[in-house]
Amino acid sequence: MSIKEAMQIYFQMRKEIANEGLDFLFKTPISSEDNLIIYDGEVDEEEYISWKPVERTVLQDFTSLEDEFDIKLHKSIVEYFNSYWFADLDGFYQEHYIALEPVLPNSEISSFRESLKGYKENHGDSLKKIPIGIEGNGLLVVIENNNGIIQLEDFERGTFEHIAENIQELIGNLRLKR
Repeated sequence: MSIKEAMQIYFQMRKEIANEGLDFLFKTPISSEDNLIIYDGEVDEEEYISWKPVERTVLQDFTSLEDEFDIKLHKSIVEYFNSYWFADLDGFYQEHYIALEPVLPNSEISSFRESLKGYKENHGDSLKKIPIGIEGNGLLVVIENNNGIIQLEDFERGTFEHIAENIQELIGNLRLKR
């Protein structure tokens, strides 16, 4: 299964649960006028707007980012950012609550760049692992850049826990209900 297929299944499940009355699953704070392609409807009284995942047809080139950080990103990272635009991709995986990086039009690279910059500064100038999200207890969700394996990083302890073979396994097994 490709990452795009895993996302398609995930977003369909999210839609089905939202249709059961949990419409907040497709609501997000309005972040910028640039993201209009994913926004659906009007901003509500709490400054939230409905959103929908939009399949990407124009691919983002990561060459300048790779040159800037002197790395070659694992193909799964590039595929993740080039599959869909979306505001939220989160849920329960095993006993963990996982929230992956949103991919918003016109800001996907700048947000990811900042994440990489901070991670590199905190890890001895190394990007052997790439941050892709956060776990409910504050652990980082990282992808091993050489093989695509997903791990949870406890920065304070300096430990890593293997949780999935790849990003599509993680996304394909996310659940919105425990």
